[in-house]
Amino acid sequence: MNNHVELVTNETSLDLVSLEPHALYRIMVLTHGKYGTSLPSSMLLINTTEMISNLNGSNKSQESVQAYILLLHAYNLEIYGAPSPPHALAIVAHSATWMQLTWQPPEYSHPHEKIAYRVYHKPMKAEKFNRIETKVAWLRMNNLKPSSQHILYVEAVGEKATSLPSETLVAWTDPALPAFVDPPTVHPADNIPEGGSMTILCLALGNPAPTISLYVGGHLVRQDTSRHMVTVIHNVTADMEHVSCYADNGYDAPKIQAAGITVASVGNEVELRCMVDSKPAPKTIFWRDHDGRIPVIQGGNYDISMRTNESRPTIYTMVLRIYKLQATDVGDYFCHAENPYGSATIPVSVRIRNTPALNHNVSECCSQMNVSSACRSACSYYVDIDAIADRPECITEFDKLMKCAADGSDHRTCCADGNVPRKCLNWCRGEPVRSKEICSLQYARTIVGCFESNRDRLPGPPENIAVSVVSDSEVIIKWDPPTKNPNVVDGYRIFYHEAAIMGNDAVVASANSEPNDSLLSNATSMQMGSNVTLSANGGGAGVGSSNEVRRIDVKETSVNIDGLKRDVLYELVVKAGNTYGASVLTQPIKFTLGDHHVTSATTSYSHVGTVSGIVASILAIMLAAAAVIFYKRHRTSSKASSGVAFENPTYTRGLEQVQPQ
Repeated sequence: MNNHVELVTNETSLDLVSLEPHALYRIMVLTHGKYGTSLPSSMLLINTTEMISNLNGSNKSQESVQAYILLLHAYNLEIYGAPSPPHALAIVAHSATWMQLTWQPPEYSHPHEKIAYRVYHKPMKAEKFNRIETKVAWLRMNNLKPSSQHILYVEAVGEKATSLPSETLVAWTDPALPAFVDPPTVHPADNIPEGGSMTILCLALGNPAPTISLYVGGHLVRQDTSRHMVTVIHNVTADMEHVSCYADNGYDAPKIQAAGITVASVGNEVELRCMVDSKPAPKTIFWRDHDGRIPVIQGGNYDISMRTNESRPTIYTMVLRIYKLQATDVGDYFCHAENPYGSATIPVSVRIRNTPALNHNVSECCSQMNVSSACRSACSYYVDIDAIADRPECITEFDKLMKCAADGSDHRTCCADGNVPRKCLNWCRGEPVRSKEICSLQYARTIVGCFESNRDRLPGPPENIAVSVVSDSEVIIKWDPPTKNPNVVDGYRIFYHEAAIMGNDAVVASANSEPNDSLLSNATSMQMGSNVTLSANGGGAGVGSSNEVRRIDVKETSVNIDGLKRDVLYELVVKAGNTYGASVLTQPIKFTLGDHHVTSATTSYSHVGTVSGIVASILAIMLAAAAVIFYKRHRTSSKASSGVAFENPTYTRGLEQVQPQ
């Protein structure tokens, strides 16, 4: 019953009698004077239900309630008045990750009483409320999840008591939308004088509001969290030709990175990993067949898990562990991740390590290299130095033996650590040396030891290099990973330079140089150019031009090269590498962009080091050219500078390490 009772007294205290049990009494006091009535005091709340629950025994009648009140008075225990509850709760603004709550102050409270507020909120499925205190009648709650339902209520905290809870409010956060940005708008649209000003407008969509970044000439100029950003650029310079806007709010379809190919032996434990960048947390699965969407099932020989990154909460690692690799497990797997904003899939592969018997490989290589039968005993395991130690006639065969043992890798870093001198370093990559006697007697064992220790560390050279001409100034270079140890490749290094200028009536070499031993080094150290100009009528003259060798480091198996010139013959080689060293260089390819023509666009490398009759013919032509050039050089008494080599022969540690940027 809501009975309104008024009691009048001239005193500052009043005894309330005959209170009903199981009732809530709200008591306020007003002062009445000659000219009117004051505002109400704070509200005193008396809940007789709580009083009855504090009584012992079964006697919980009206008289017992009165006795309990007298007991409180006897012990000077007081119940203070509290403000009335806040009311009229409302959400006045909201987004995907925050909402702003407002309310009206208590209707009844002492005018001079300081009141604070206690806001309680929690997601619908959470067990405990979060409590936030504030002194103003509004609050913005941050770090909420998109599309989540929340329960809220407020209490008023007076100086001596707390009000009853307000009404309860249920509210939703907005769904998140990935960021989208329009192309920048520049005013004026054209004819911006150097030294003048321009206004750039960046418009972006997304919820929550994205962070917009403005880049001018490749440099970050301004960054702001907004859906539109206007920036005025003063003192415009000629290098400000590129203007771009970038927007990000942290919500997007998942992005996946994976190692690519994992090589292992049958019976080994294999772990496939994919790194997922996603907000919110993605749903992940490993597929065995992408088109058929055949999943990898947890259990048995497979263990599937997903790990979180404590320092970067949006990074997740998908892990598929194959406890014991079998032949049926070899092939492609697919990491798939999806969230409300999209999905991504990337392949990872398992391959069986193809490690044939070493004595078979080396023996076959020795046979193909025409190692004499008296020295074939050294081909049993890498290069067995002891087997030919008492055969001086085998010293001349060491160039061939070292080429077979190097197996397409460049071991010079290891050799330098073992104090192998510069004059013997070429053996460490399978190339001939001049001081065969000294190198074989003093350093052959050290070099062979490097071959053995780097057997599973160093990759072989890339294979099947191909050039695709995109335009008159751009090409795409593609290649396959090496056959030898493709799983250890950290990156690839590409060298290219202008080999010759293609004219209407002549081909002009790019540098004046005389051939030397590096010309015969089978693309590991390449001599670029010649001092001969071939023309249609057979005449020739030495012409010099730029001999700069350019280098590009990449992690992928393709690269775009832009800024090339028409009617220029380019020469290019590639090698694979990691922190331990690198492979030898591939055979060079030559291409020109004049008529979108590629003169030689594919290469391959046999890791057993075969030599064909074609290579022998090329070497013979090179030697003949060297003789002609040597004759002309002495005849004209000119000193020609040495050509450009793809390898710097500096004797330093880590010379051939590849560090992709």
